[in-house]
Amino acid sequence: MLVGRAAFSAVSTVAAAFVAVAAGPSSHSGADFVSPGCRAAVHARACGVAVQYLAALDLDRADDACGLLDPGTLEAAGGLGACKRALLLARGTRIHYRVSAVAQSPLGMTVRFSTRADGRHWLRQRMLVSHAGRIIAIVFERW
Repeated sequence: MLVGRAAFSAVSTVAAAFVAVAAGPSSHSGADFVSPGCRAAVHARACGVAVQYLAALDLDRADDACGLLDPGTLEAAGGLGACKRALLLARGTRIHYRVSAVAQSPLGMTVRFSTRADGRHWLRQRMLVSHAGRIIAIVFERW
């Protein structure tokens, strides 16, 4: 079951990146908003991982983004090379992103965030960050 979840989360991670950046290039860079809850020491690491990942997507730093994935999740996505190739397909596309909340979960921290490429709707998502500071999964939230 965990392998199935890892494979799903890996696919979701790549899908989230593609959908978020599908609209085309702009000059935006940086988080539009980061929840005040991220200032708490217990939440700071997970929020930092989320912002680092989103900034890497925004700035075409596929090595950095893929390097933040949990090894099992990365393996289920086809490895580092496959992850980098997938993310670089959207090279040059800038995104807006905001971190809206963070909370403890059984496997680490859940970070709620939204991404938007210019001209598109905000896409609400959740990221599960392990206690080791690695991204286990990214999934879309239903409206």
